[in-house]
This record gives sequence, C-alpha cells and structure tokens, in this order.
Amino acid sequence: MNAKTQPHDLPEGACLTAKVPDRDEALLGDVVVNPYRLAPLTAIIRDGGRTLSAAHVRVLGRGERGIDIVYDVSDRSLWTYGGIPVFGLYPDHVNQIEVSYKLDGERIRERYEIYAPAVRLPVVAKQTAALPEVEPVKVASGFEQRLYLFNHLLAEIPGGRAFKWNGLGGAAEWDSVGNNWIADSNGDVRWYLDIEQIHDSNHRDGLGGTMGFHQTRDGKLIWGQGQTYSKYDLLGRRIWQRNLPDKFADFSHEIRETPNSSYLLRVGTSDYRRPDGKRVRSIRDHIIEVNEAGDVLDFWDLNQILDPYRGELLETLGKAAIQLPDGVQKQDERLANELAEGDLPFGDTPGVGTGRNWAHVNAIDYDADDDSIIVSARHQGVVKIGRDKQVKWILAAPQGWPARLQDKVLKPVGEGFEWSWTQHTAWLTGHGTLTVFDNGWGRDLGPTKLAGNYSRAVEYKIDEVKGTVEQLWQYGKERGDEWYSPITSVVAYRPDTDTQFIYSASVNFLTPQKLTTSVLNEVRRGTQEVTVELKVHSRQPGSVGYRALVIDLDKAF
Repeated sequence: MNAKTQPHDLPEGACLTAKVPDRDEALLGDVVVNPYRLAPLTAIIRDGGRTLSAAHVRVLGRGERGIDIVYDVSDRSLWTYGGIPVFGLYPDHVNQIEVSYKLDGERIRERYEIYAPAVRLPVVAKQTAALPEVEPVKVASGFEQRLYLFNHLLAEIPGGRAFKWNGLGGAAEWDSVGNNWIADSNGDVRWYLDIEQIHDSNHRDGLGGTMGFHQTRDGKLIWGQGQTYSKYDLLGRRIWQRNLPDKFADFSHEIRETPNSSYLLRVGTSDYRRPDGKRVRSIRDHIIEVNEAGDVLDFWDLNQILDPYRGELLETLGKAAIQLPDGVQKQDERLANELAEGDLPFGDTPGVGTGRNWAHVNAIDYDADDDSIIVSARHQGVVKIGRDKQVKWILAAPQGWPARLQDKVLKPVGEGFEWSWTQHTAWLTGHGTLTVFDNGWGRDLGPTKLAGNYSRAVEYKIDEVKGTVEQLWQYGKERGDEWYSPITSVVAYRPDTDTQFIYSASVNFLTPQKLTTSVLNEVRRGTQEVTVELKVHSRQPGSVGYRALVIDLDKAF
C-alpha cells in the first residue's frame, strides 16, 4: 500500500483554495488494514503523531458502475482511532482512497492505495461458493448511496454438534455460523464480519448464530450469539461483549436498544421450576432488560403472561409438534395441563408447555409512550405488554386464547383485513402504526403447502381504547410464491426516505432441492411504488437469510 498527495484529484465539492502539499509522500503514518481483526475490509490511516481535525473520506467505486462511499469523520473518531478510519474497501482489490483533513489550520488532501484481501469464509459442510450474490434489479434515483447489512445463517457445521445441553431442554444445539456482510446498491461487498474470530461450536461462549443486528443511536452495531451479546463499531472495535446474566440463557433473534439507554434481549432461562415441580431450561419465552453495565433491570416471563398451552398454530407448521397426549383436553388450570403431559420430552422443538418452543419470540419493540414492549411470538402472535406484565392487546387470530385473555384480542375493522401468521418483526413506525412481516406459514390454520402461498409486509393501525385493528397497507401478496418466505424476514419503516424497508429472506425454503433467494425491497409508504429491489441468491446449501437493515454512515464515524 502506498500514498501520495495529488492536487488534481480533489474530492467532489473540495475547496480549491485549500493547501495541497507539493511533496510526494503523505504526511500521515502507517496504514493498518483490519485493525481489530474482525472487519477485514476496513483500515486506519494512522495520524503519525499529529493532531488532525475535520476529516473527510472517499472510497472510490470500482469500475464504471462502482459506488463511491463518502463520509465525514468526527474529531472524536480521529482521537479514538489514532487516525482516519477507512470503511468500505473492495475485497481482493487495490482500493483508491481520497482523504482530506485539517492540520495546523490548513486543509490537506491525499490519495491512498490500499489493498484489501479476498473474503475469507468459515468452512461448512457442502461448501460450494462464497457469499450470496446480490443482484440489483432496481435502484431508483436517490437510493444509490444505500448500504445494506445482510444477516444470513448457515447450517451443517463440521464437528459442530459436539456441544449440547442436557435432556431438559435448551437451545444450545441450535448452532449456526453466520454470513454477515454489507453490500452497496450495486451489490458489491464493502464489509464483512470475520465470524471465525467470535464463533466456536465447541465452546459454550462461542456457539450460536449471530442474530438481531441493529445499528444503535451512536452508530455502533449490536447483536447476540448463543450465550453472549455484543456491541462493536463498524471497524470491528469491541465496545463490549458479555455473557448473558446467569439466570438466563440461549439468546437468539433479537436485541433492541431503548431510548432509556437500556437493551431488550430475547432469551430463555437456565433453570425454570414449573408448577408441577419439574426444572427445565425454558425456550425463547423471556425478555430481559439490561443496562449499559449488563445489570438486569427487569424481565418478562411469557409463561406467566400468556398461555404456554395454546397450540392451535403449532400443529400447522409441518413438524410433529409436541402436544398434550391424545385424548387429553386442555384445561384452564395450568397445573392440570402440566400433570397431563407425563413424560413428554422437553427441548427446542415446537410444542406446548414450558421447556418447549411454544412461543418462539423473534422480535421486540419498545413503546416509550406508555413504557410497554411489543413482542412478536411466532407461534402465538403479536402482543403488547406493560411494565406491570399485563397484556394490553393481542394481534392474532382469536382461536385458542384462554378466557382471561380473550378480551385482549383486537377486533378487525375496515376492509381487506387479514391476520398475520408466523410473523417476524412487529415494530412501530412513528406514525402511530405498526408494521409486521406476515410470513404466511400456517395461514388460516391450514396445512403446510408447497405452492399457492404468499407473504406480506403489512401496516396496521391499532386503537387501544376501542380494542380494534385496521389494516392500512400491504405489499407482497400479489407476488405469490416467488416472494413467499415461510420463515425469518423483516419490515421496518425508514423515515429518511419515507419508505418501508422489507426483506423477504427465505424464498424457496420449503423446497429442499432449491437454494434460497432473498428479496430486498424499499417501497414508498402507503403505495406499491418499489424504489429498490435487490435479489440475494444463496450459493450454499443450508444458507438462509434472517434479516437485513440499512446502515447509516453519518452516525458511525
């Protein structure tokens, strides 16, 4: 790698009166690629002991269609990194980087050439190719500078079954390495997470799939993985990585930052005593709130709040869900149901009762207006719960709810309403509405079908006083099977562009002979106008998309 000042290669909008050095060598120090070992397509241009300010970076696009990545660097970041952070290098390429900064009150401009190595992926069973291929189908004017983080999971890890929990349940065996990368709107890889630095299937704290990626208010990334949860910046610098509190276990799916600088995590418990006396690991049925230090501030036990014996939807999912024994009728008294279970096995499998995957919470949101949480429980529905642990409303088909919760089920109003089924994400928009990704598996409590299905991104308006729900908008139904994702996926409102960001992440999942495809769309809110469509083609058996999100560089550095 090398660098030199080039007075004729000024960044767009550069001040022509700024000082351009007449020397051939750059003023700054060494260039360090992958400075924290976790993000190989990043670098730091060391400041060489000088005090810089007001830095600006442009990573030039590769080829005629290449996308420039452009961002300002705060003085805080210059001090933190001891130089200028570089994000968005192309792999296996000599990247052209233009930087400018102030030194002793004068504006300096330099160009650097930085080689970044090819993408290095973990070895998995049936390895056939590298990262999924991102194919741009449509990118409307104004969306060219979008950066998208993709979170995909891979199954079948060689030797990855050596570590399991005991026979009383738990989700440790639900282990998967992840492909986590950022692509630009041209589909080119501009960042990826070196998963082998943090994943190890043979150690308790290293197993689990990386899931629940979000960008926090300060521009960092948070995610969880098995028995840990983490916060890192985009250069791979660790802010913190923590074990789950001892009372809890088995993170997956969701971690969310709240406006109170706390974090909500979806977990299970490490030791749960049921009313029948059995002690089990509970499965995907607790939400905990932790502060920045990792202390538990509060938790929600859905076994007490909802009904772990509501199993209407579980029977439709194409698996042999564990239900009460044949001939045994569900009773209102929970202890009676638990005694009736007898010796039915526990574990991470769809089934009724604490110690089985009866809830499968996959998303959480926080409503600051009334200090409540909104929970997407795939096997039950969407539920809003107060700090007092009381249910405020239920957005789900009315079948099977116990008498104490039946009046919490919202009543549909308006035309064209449909319930959501096995949904993923249920997040507020800021417009007094809620978006849900309606996967559609088990729709209308029907059997699993291999054709004739559809998924939807939906916007609902809920009147909590009247206990009603109205469907305002949907997208995806008309696309049918070619957009149908029976699992995973996300829809989130983007206020910067007034679009619904949608990732239909598991097309073809129910067709084993086909590789999965994911479809990323941005759709104008309230319309069917597609501004962005990217197709993400898996090139590896067992690879499936979980979520994606927009990355905002303006708050990262």
